[in-house]
Amino acid sequence: MPRTPELTPAEFNVMKTLWQLGHATVAEARAELVRRGGGEPAYTTVMTLLGRLATKGAVIVDREREPFIYKPAFARASVLKDRLRAFLDDVFDGEAQAMVLGLVEDESLTLDELRDIERRVEAPAATDKRESRHKKDRRP
Repeated sequence: MPRTPELTPAEFNVMKTLWQLGHATVAEARAELVRRGGGEPAYTTVMTLLGRLATKGAVIVDREREPFIYKPAFARASVLKDRLRAFLDDVFDGEAQAMVLGLVEDESLTLDELRDIERRVEAPAATDKRESRHKKDRRP
């Protein structure tokens, strides 16, 4: 699978709009950006951003009809995963623990958020332990 392209903040904002809508014309994307409180970008600005995203391979353009329809070429989750990994590498030298501890120590997470994170972290660990025991039981 191809790696997701590097996106500027403005391009990423347009991508978020496309993920929300599924697909859109320039006018529809612009209207959604305005509705979400992204200011009032000019139609030509949104058209330029969508053109750049198409050139980067981040969106697919249906040119069979007019106005053109733009849709994301990558799932939101895969782009977020790549961006998070890049951020982790650039800012925290790849040390996830340092990033998580930074969030916890900064007190930017609520107690409910911390509990939810703890549950999510424990769930894969419990699955790994069960799989490990199952493998041990099957050894000759």
